[in-house]
Order: sequence, then structure tokens, then C-alpha cells
Amino acid sequence: MISVWLLLLLPIAALSGWFSARKHYKTRYGIQNNGINPEYFKGINYLLDEQPDKAIDIFIRLLEVNSDTVETHLALANLFRRRGETDRAIRIHQNLIARPALPPAQRSSALFELGMDYMHAGLLDRAEELFLELISKKQHITPAHQQLLKIYQQEKNWQQAIATAQILQANAEPQMGELISQFYCELTEQKPQLPESDIRQLLRKAHSNDPNCVRASLCEAKLLIDAAEHRKAIKILQRIEQQNNEYIPEALPHLLTSHTALDSLPAFESWLNTLLERHPNMTAARLMLANLMKQEHGAQAMQDYLNHALRKHPSVEGLHSLLSLGQNDNPDLFPLIEDVTRRLIKLGHSYTCVHCGFAGKTLHWLCPGCAQWGSIQPTEIHLSALETLREKKS
Repeated sequence: MISVWLLLLLPIAALSGWFSARKHYKTRYGIQNNGINPEYFKGINYLLDEQPDKAIDIFIRLLEVNSDTVETHLALANLFRRRGETDRAIRIHQNLIARPALPPAQRSSALFELGMDYMHAGLLDRAEELFLELISKKQHITPAHQQLLKIYQQEKNWQQAIATAQILQANAEPQMGELISQFYCELTEQKPQLPESDIRQLLRKAHSNDPNCVRASLCEAKLLIDAAEHRKAIKILQRIEQQNNEYIPEALPHLLTSHTALDSLPAFESWLNTLLERHPNMTAARLMLANLMKQEHGAQAMQDYLNHALRKHPSVEGLHSLLSLGQNDNPDLFPLIEDVTRRLIKLGHSYTCVHCGFAGKTLHWLCPGCAQWGSIQPTEIHLSALETLREKKS
């Protein structure tokens, strides 16, 4: 079925254009004719017969392209693009651009919108040509650069992406430094065969654009580890805590590699203890520390540590590590599981919106997050491994 919006907009747009053209010709040639163009009724019939393509062709012909109707054309084409009917949007924008009398400002708007059509259609090379043409004419400069940046990212053309982002950065576009840093990191991974000196230079540029780029720190640490420069690698990896402590778990395996190579695991264990004082809920660090205890002092030390730690900081990952020790006959294990799972359920959310992910402990029929009715559903925590162990114990 034809969309209600299409049924409403097309006849209104056509009639608006027809009246505009009628008024124009009456004023210019003194034509007195109260009849409506029969083509209009033919277009309505095509709509009713569910032949929208033919109807669109007629309505486009009825709309005389002048300064009064260009906005109607653009609105109609944008409607089609939002509906996913990109071919129709392209046809309307091309029809506009083909008019030699179109004012320059409106022509540039039509060119920009045609570039957007090509992007939606996946014709990135055509879109790039139009945006570059607009930039060369000093029209829609910032929006055109923004779209070019998206194109170069899709094409993984990181050099062009960097150059475009730098132009936007010069025009005070926010967060360009963070993007540029990521692009330099992409270059290091795209061309791993580059000499080490070139890769380090790219990483320096990444850090200069975003000093808090964790990815650049990880890349640099891996490079140092490969070169057996473990002390430098440790220093860089530990700096990630100041950059963004959420990414510390990504650094832990590399820290273990370097400390093992330097035979300095006690120092690593000490650092992990101080790290957990600052971030007590960091499960990955706690599990790393537990594994170090097992390696240095045996499985019993790891079990004792996890038994104590999980009562204060419950986590499914911690329970999994404890169960993986294979000591399921420990009389303290089952009470611990009951205590931890009870606390996890208490801390967890009982209801979750399937539409936007909003979570809470109370059932709302109207979601506070996305204003959808009936989208919030009860949430259950399924811990199959623990439930199986509970059945064995009972």
C-alpha cells in the first residue's frame, strides 16, 4: 500500500506547483482558464491504482521549477530518501540540476542533496565528486567536508580522512583530534610492513592529536614488547589508567608478558594490589591477581583469596574462576555461591526495555527512556553453571 504521507504530499506538492505555474502564465500572458490540468487527475489515478512511479513522473512534470517551487522539490526528494527510495530522490534532484535557469544557491543545495542520495545508494565515488565540486566552488564547505570524512572512513582511505579531519579541525569542529588519532592508529595496522621508525612516527602523531588515546598506547606497547623493551612498555601500559581506566583490562595481558620477561612478577602483584585499592570493582585486575597467587603460591592461595574477595565484590567472572579450580567439594563454596548470586540478583535490574535498553527495578508500562508503551519486560539472570552446581548440592 502507498504510504499515507505519499498520498498526501504528492497531490499537495503537485497542486501547489500547478497553481504557481498557472498564476505565472496568467500574469505573463493574460490567460484566463479556470480548468485544472487533466494530467493532475491522471496522476491521482496512478496513485489509486498503486502505480507510484508513473504518478511521480506526472507530478514532477506538473511542478514548474522556479524559485517558488524548488523547496517543494527538495522536500519531496528528501522524503523519498528517508523512506529508502533513493532512486526517486536521485531522479528529482537530477531534474532540478538539469534546469539551466536554476539560481546558483538553489543549484548548490540540489547538488549537495544529490551527493547525499549517492551516499545512501552506496555510490561513494559519485558522491565524492559532487562534494569536491561544491568545495571547489566554495559552497556548503563544512557539510561537504563532513560527508567526505564519512566516505573516506568507509573506504578506509585514512590519509584522505586525516587531511579532511584536519580541515574540519581548523574550522573548530569538535573532537577531530580524537578521530585523527584513531586514523593514525589505523595506518599502523593497515601497513604493518612499514619500518619500525615510521610506525613510531605515526604513533607520535596519534598521541599529539589525542594524548588520551588508549589505542595508540597499546600499539606502542606492543611495538616495544616486540623489541624486548619491556620497561618502557610497562611504563606506557600503566599510563592507561590516567588515560581511561576502563581500558586497563586490555593492558593487563601485556603487562604480564613484560613482567614475566623481566622476572618481576612480585612487582606486578604489588601494582595490582594498589590498583584494586583505587578501583575495587575491577574484576579483570582481581582475576589477574588471583592467577598470580596461584602461580606463586598454589591453588589454595587463589581459592582463599577469591573466597574472601567475592563476598565484597561479587562477579560472575570471579565465580567462574573459583569453580574452574575444580574443588567443588569445598564446604564453603556453596554458601558463597548462594551469597554472591543473591547479591547479584539484588544489584541487577528486574526490568529491561527491549526497544532502547532502559533498565530498572520497577515495571513501567510507558518506558521513561524511549516513551514506548509495553516495551519493558521482566529480566532474569540465567547462571546455568551455578544452577547446575546448586542442583548437585541439593
